[in-house]
Amino acid sequence: MSEANKSATNRSIAAEPAPAPASNAPASRTLAHVMPPRRTPRARPYLRLLWIIPAAAILAVGLWKYLDVEPGGTVDAVKLVTKPGPVGQASEALRLVTGTYDLYLKMKTTDGELKTDTYNDRAIGNGLIWPLSRQYKLQEVKEVDVWEARSIRSDKNLDHINLAGQWWAEGQMFKIELQGKANEPPKWALPVLAVGATLTALVVLRFVWDQVV
Repeated sequence: MSEANKSATNRSIAAEPAPAPASNAPASRTLAHVMPPRRTPRARPYLRLLWIIPAAAILAVGLWKYLDVEPGGTVDAVKLVTKPGPVGQASEALRLVTGTYDLYLKMKTTDGELKTDTYNDRAIGNGLIWPLSRQYKLQEVKEVDVWEARSIRSDKNLDHINLAGQWWAEGQMFKIELQGKANEPPKWALPVLAVGATLTALVVLRFVWDQVV
């Protein structure tokens, strides 16, 4: 081989780059590898909190109608029993020895006074009940007088009992219990109250959960 060819071959070998040494260093990580994956955006919790307005409105209506009940009720009968305690028991025992009462009532109301029928020769026992000819509001019944009917002498007033808007009251010898039905809230008030309370609680709990998670 001529000197010219050897020189050209040596220049060609020298021009080839040396192979890069093997390296164990990890490849460089891009920003996509470092940042966590983006979560799907959720509805803003403050907008969801607006649901508390209708829920609280339902709760308020139910609570208002449940509590907005006029005191009292309607009275359709009057019950007379012996006064509890030793005084009433002694009076009842004495009367059973001497004879039973012939009793009737005089009831004073805001419309006037009415007289009931007479229970002739009847022991009081568990109580005597006089049905009324019509219903009265509880506040309309003011007083009740217990009378003993007598055939020869004039009738005797045995007891005077003030009621003044109460369902029952005691006198000296007897106890009067008014029979009837107390005023109640509408039947739908309690279910509406329960639904409103449940919805309000769910909205609040969901809002708190959104703040924590």
